[in-house]
Amino acid sequence: MTVDHFDRLFAYKLTHDTGFAPNPFHGFCTLATCKPQIRLSKKVGDWIAGFTSKRLDGTEVGDERLVYLMLVGEKLQLEAYHTDPRFAAKVPVPSAERCIETVGDNIYGSRDGVTFQVPNRSHTAKDIARDTGGRFALIATTFAYFGSEPLEIPEAVRPHLPAGQSSQGVRTRDPERAKAFIEFALSRRPDTLPRPTSWRRGDQSWQDFPR
Repeated sequence: MTVDHFDRLFAYKLTHDTGFAPNPFHGFCTLATCKPQIRLSKKVGDWIAGFTSKRLDGTEVGDERLVYLMLVGEKLQLEAYHTDPRFAAKVPVPSAERCIETVGDNIYGSRDGVTFQVPNRSHTAKDIARDTGGRFALIATTFAYFGSEPLEIPEAVRPHLPAGQSSQGVRTRDPERAKAFIEFALSRRPDTLPRPTSWRRGDQSWQDFPR
């Protein structure tokens, strides 16, 4: 795949990969919870790359692998995201048996000007302030998700990464390196979405979707 926009690439390390944040299902990769500063500051046309970390899977600094890459195609207020019919399938059903229906990230709406949290298995009331502080959902149709099969990145195309956690993500200032990394990652997208790193054993519902 040829990339036309590659001058704004931001990388950070994930502490969790459950299919919730990011949520790569139903034809869209979305980031609508967690990472409030990234959701506030990143704009349409930006690339966001999430890598493994010590906390996620024991990865040491310097050995991080790519969990996902997304090109921000839309940026919606959380209330608009919640009511948009395109993302209705991302509203979680906590009583459902299949994980695919419980990990939806579309959990914040507004009623009479008051924000509410949809019952879900991922976040509780203590997460509301942090999640809604990000105000926006970032939406991508161009993305690569590797989940529990994170992609090793050759040193020659490796983007800049933070040593630890980063609220904003670290920008790769060299556009040629960013371009090479993005094209490398997109060219290796699996035909079907891999299982998220943390997923209930025996549940195969993550296989329902193409990449």
